[in-house]
Amino acid sequence: MFDLMRLFAQVVEEQSFTVVARKLEISQPAVSNQMRALEEKLGVKLIYRKGKGFALTQEGEIFYRHTKHMLDAWSDLIQEIGNSERVMSGKIHIGASHIPGEYLLPTYLASFRVLYPDITFKLTIGDSLEIAEKVLAHEVDFAVVGAVFDTEKLTSEYWLKDELALLVAKDHPLSSEHNTNLHTLQAYPMVLRETGSGHRRAFEEALVKRGLDFNNFNVVLEVGSTEGVKNSVRSGLGYSFLSRHAIVHGEKLGLVELTVDDFKIERSFYLLTRRNKSLSGIAEECYRYLSNQKPDQITV
Repeated sequence: MFDLMRLFAQVVEEQSFTVVARKLEISQPAVSNQMRALEEKLGVKLIYRKGKGFALTQEGEIFYRHTKHMLDAWSDLIQEIGNSERVMSGKIHIGASHIPGEYLLPTYLASFRVLYPDITFKLTIGDSLEIAEKVLAHEVDFAVVGAVFDTEKLTSEYWLKDELALLVAKDHPLSSEHNTNLHTLQAYPMVLRETGSGHRRAFEEALVKRGLDFNNFNVVLEVGSTEGVKNSVRSGLGYSFLSRHAIVHGEKLGLVELTVDDFKIERSFYLLTRRNKSLSGIAEECYRYLSNQKPDQITV
């Protein structure tokens, strides 16, 4: 019965049989059949068709409310049992934006696994907005992202700082300069991260403070990953601003860093969880471990 209740709650929250079927990797008719089976067990109608979608009956609203209470209580019970026994095994699914996912988390997860060798991980990487949506949809246990998402259903905890530095290729016309300025940069091709990334949002906010936006620059390429930006800069497509965490020993990679007069791009990374929702015992332990690291020293 609990499985049917979980499925019902997912259908109500997603407002789509198709979306739930895709996430569970089953067919849409299978979801519909399960909903009918639940209604037959209860002897009442829970949902009815409304236009292209559906709505809850009065009985459906009552059942959903109690279902949420019961599922939350069950989750709390399992966590307390797990915490009391300290069974530190299983898989933790973490979401991350590109910089923490590619350059920071692997080291910390390796250290954490030394403490708990029976734990395994799944790491899903995407832009900050995409990963926040996965936290909200319960597709990951928690996440590390480059933007704040403090909402009714999500909460962010500061983890560490980051700074974006200007990089050009070794043969770029500006490579022999120690510093430049925003006006000069407007004459040269620029490479950007894609919309939705915390990286791009931080860059955009810094430009706004100077009365500028991306329309003032010659953007020739938008890329979906930090490595893609780095390789594009190295190949001569244009300059870009990159996280210092991603450019350690950058001079060995065919890149040159320049300072920009009166312009600094700083941002932070945050641990992201669902508000007022408990993590499993192992996920909570991993979250606390990362939270306690606070590695705020940036080295280049």
